[in-house]
Amino acid sequence: MASIDVLRTIPAVALVPVAVLTFGPAVTTELILAVYAALWPVLIHTAAGVAAVHPRQYDVARTLHIPRAATVRKVVIPAVVPAWLVGARVAAVVALLVAIAAEMISSPRGLGGGLIESLNALAPARMWAYALVAGIVGYLLNTALREVVRSGLPSGPAHAARATTNAADHVGASATTPLRGLVPLATLLIGWQLVASDDSLSFPPPGTWFGAIARMYDEGVLLPAIGQTLTTFVVALALAAFIGAAVGIAIGASPWIDRTLSPTVDFLAAVPGAAFVPVAVLILGTSPVSGVAVVALVVSWPILLNTATAMRAVPAVRLDMSRTLGLSTGERWRKVILPTLAPGIMLGVRVAASMALIITLLVDILGAGEGIGRLLVESQQKFDARAVWGLLLIVGTVGYLTSATLTRVAARGHPPPDERDARSI
Repeated sequence: MASIDVLRTIPAVALVPVAVLTFGPAVTTELILAVYAALWPVLIHTAAGVAAVHPRQYDVARTLHIPRAATVRKVVIPAVVPAWLVGARVAAVVALLVAIAAEMISSPRGLGGGLIESLNALAPARMWAYALVAGIVGYLLNTALREVVRSGLPSGPAHAARATTNAADHVGASATTPLRGLVPLATLLIGWQLVASDDSLSFPPPGTWFGAIARMYDEGVLLPAIGQTLTTFVVALALAAFIGAAVGIAIGASPWIDRTLSPTVDFLAAVPGAAFVPVAVLILGTSPVSGVAVVALVVSWPILLNTATAMRAVPAVRLDMSRTLGLSTGERWRKVILPTLAPGIMLGVRVAASMALIITLLVDILGAGEGIGRLLVESQQKFDARAVWGLLLIVGTVGYLTSATLTRVAARGHPPPDERDARSI
């Protein structure tokens, strides 16, 4: 799983320059990138569904002498289907986002190409029209997939929530997998090094990537780009966490605010994040502050929605007990409500972090920043595949370290299922 953890944290947007160098600005490029981005949610949720099957179920099957094929059919598959459906829903939304982003960067076709043409032509009305169409497509897709998930789950929303929580728990545990899990990735890189040609314009040997990184460092362009990207990423994620948690708590705590804002929030959350970027760049300009604002606006939705869901699910008995004990309002929030909300907020932050890296790179690529995304595009335009792969290595490292850090932080306050079961015995 460690190799998968490294690969899945590389944003598909960062692979656009490599895909363009390899396949050209064609529909094939867009399709490959969308499939790559959609693969990981399905794979991770499916694996999490298998891991969530309790060992006692296998013990019972062996005790009853049920054949292995029948065990898979009667035990494993029913447990995997809910997690797979959730993963498929996430995958479809991510694929739409990446497809639009790929069109923005490499092709004049589609909604992404239309958005960029409108930005370059300074045609805000046309740009808003494209963004609205992207929002409608995203909303209809999200609604249809939500109904598919509901129809495929045996116990309604509660079962969906459990499936999502179990998936998050077991995906999170993968961040602490032993280093031997990196053996497949290391084997791939070694084989690549042995068979690749130094003259390849698309797949240079991994050993040459480090030379390109050293060259960019000597030229004085690498460290400022990394600093710009990391600053935008971290500040925007922190701002999104604050805004998303605050608004999510308000929506979850007040039925009136929930009824007033939820339809609008559902629609805006379904708009592919990439569609917001050209509109925000046109409105806010291309300063570092505008980059932070764009990223924070786009990635605040997962945190908001997860916080609102967690707020609605705060057990009434805990609130009643806190009043019975005479806790003040501040103590009630500090000792009862916030600890209950913490797992939901952290789940939203983990989802938002992967989106934040994608949007940060996209903001750079579209000219609103001078970070790694800008270096990726410049290297691709120079046909410098070594530099492109070296920058991808840096992006993957940042994504992996961010995912591992957030997973460890979440695990401190929300231990994985096995630990919770052990504590309850």
